[in-house]
Amino acid sequence: MITELVSRFQQLQHLLAELNEHLHRSQPSHWLPLQQTEQQLGYNSLQYATDLLSDLWYRDQQDGRETRSRHGLILADQTSVELIQQINQAKDDFRAIVNEQKQDKESWPAGYEFLCEQPAPLREKLAVAGLTRIHLKQCFRHIPLLEQAPNKVGFSWYVNGRSIKKLSLQQAQDKLLEFGEHKEHIQIQLAKLGQLSSGTQLAQIQTLAPVVRANLVFGDSQQQTPVQRKSMNLSLPLFIPTDNAHGPLPQHNTIAPEPPAGRTRQARGDNRISDEPYLPTIRAFLYD
Repeated sequence: MITELVSRFQQLQHLLAELNEHLHRSQPSHWLPLQQTEQQLGYNSLQYATDLLSDLWYRDQQDGRETRSRHGLILADQTSVELIQQINQAKDDFRAIVNEQKQDKESWPAGYEFLCEQPAPLREKLAVAGLTRIHLKQCFRHIPLLEQAPNKVGFSWYVNGRSIKKLSLQQAQDKLLEFGEHKEHIQIQLAKLGQLSSGTQLAQIQTLAPVVRANLVFGDSQQQTPVQRKSMNLSLPLFIPTDNAHGPLPQHNTIAPEPPAGRTRQARGDNRISDEPYLPTIRAFLYD
């Protein structure tokens, strides 16, 4: 199992290296915003994009829940399209073998440790110290590739996302008990839970990390072609298939590489969820 795990990972690295080499050799039309510090370090946008695509490792002091991301646009010729399709399939194959390995709770730590001993790309070794652990989320995420070129791409930061899940009183109690029934703060929250009337619904809220959303427009009403719209979240540059990789990019706006600070939209007027958590340990709120 470990042999297949390493084999799948090495295949993924090989395909990513092949894509990066092709992109540097062909220099397709592209746009990707850079921070001022990245510009000062001498990065160009295509180099940053290819480093990001092949980055399968945690960086020093990187939060385990965090993934390195950057939006952008890159034109993809037939070779790029085929390589990206192979890479995304290799990512799925690697994910499948990882999930299978994880089923064995005893052998998975050893398998993961052995996997992390595999060499990182030379560029990463020279550029960044402390590449010691493979970042599975960055390994698994697909490179976004469209099936056809859009007429227009509108980028925007989505910074107010929340995942809201309804909880019954029993579900809330079960989740609290998982933290330890005899802990004082759990006892306090269980007592609060007991004060609620039967049938009360709670809202468990998870604040989502800021993400870039791309709003795509296909077709053109002026040219009498059907107009279709599609939205997608981007953690990596968006590849656009084309017969001419040096042609113009679709019409698009530009946004900063980092999300804006604070709320960018007004709170909804029909918000029915209380501002303060009723059960902080499980992030459970009351409906007003």
